[in-house]
Amino acid sequence: MTQKLTFFIADGFQALDLFGPLDAFMETNTLVQNAYQTQLLSLHPGLIATAYGQQVHAEAGLNDNVRCDTLILCGGVGMRTLKLTVQQATQLRAIADNASRVISICTGSFLLPQIYPEKSLTITTHWRHCQQLAEQFPQCHVKLDPLFINDGMVWSSAGVLSGVDLALALIGEDFGKAMAAKVAKELVVYLQRSGQQTQYSDLLAIQTGESQRLSTLIEWLPSQLHHTTTVAQMAEKACLSERQLTRLFKSHLGSSPSQYVRKLRLERARDLLSQSQASLTNVATKVGFNNYDSFRRAFSQYFGISPSVFVQHQGREEHA
Repeated sequence: MTQKLTFFIADGFQALDLFGPLDAFMETNTLVQNAYQTQLLSLHPGLIATAYGQQVHAEAGLNDNVRCDTLILCGGVGMRTLKLTVQQATQLRAIADNASRVISICTGSFLLPQIYPEKSLTITTHWRHCQQLAEQFPQCHVKLDPLFINDGMVWSSAGVLSGVDLALALIGEDFGKAMAAKVAKELVVYLQRSGQQTQYSDLLAIQTGESQRLSTLIEWLPSQLHHTTTVAQMAEKACLSERQLTRLFKSHLGSSPSQYVRKLRLERARDLLSQSQASLTNVATKVGFNNYDSFRRAFSQYFGISPSVFVQHQGREEHA
């Protein structure tokens, strides 16, 4: 059955918040005939300007009879500062109430509390605007870290490209994880990131002063998780002594080099287990553990749940 998607935009919307998820959904149509049908909605039909002045045509306005399966609220400075009138909020709420999902991309989340003033939503947005969102709408629970989160029928995502991550998650919900993986491959997305991944990455965290000496190493390590990487090898890659390397890691990333690599292995394992049908033993091998028992203990200690129970939980979510 075709899923009808309606993207809500207004003057000053972020182009990538629209076209990133839109491209992911439309790519699905090349693999599943008529998987998604899309429509652009604004306050009034007509030309709508992006944050940088380019224009797109919204074929529908709030006065039109709009019905959809998924309502997607795009972000951007214009969306973050948009104050809906009582009538506009009521009209948009009516569309939302007839949909099975309501989604915000980036600062489109600032519209959610205007649509649902009576709800204490758990939502996220771009890390730069989380504090403003929390202060402006104190009834909401604003989470800084996740790339995207789900609160009932309401989904919200962080900045710009995380909208693609969320779109892939929704494609997986609609047509299965294998289909989402195919779309990700067509989009040349290296890895579908799970919603639990932090939007404030390690590379962003070390973009100041002395800590930049770690950037080459941080970019390199994810490609080395399938085999043993010693502290000496890491120090050589970073052109540092082992002592300097350990000091920089503890100062800027809050862990030793070995602890950091272990974290990377376990988080990669979590993503592989949530996105594929690979066996637990194969996943353990792919992320550099010598045997399943050591992987199981490490995974359980880090995430508070065993790998097998985690996979069972993922299966229940997919078929819920």
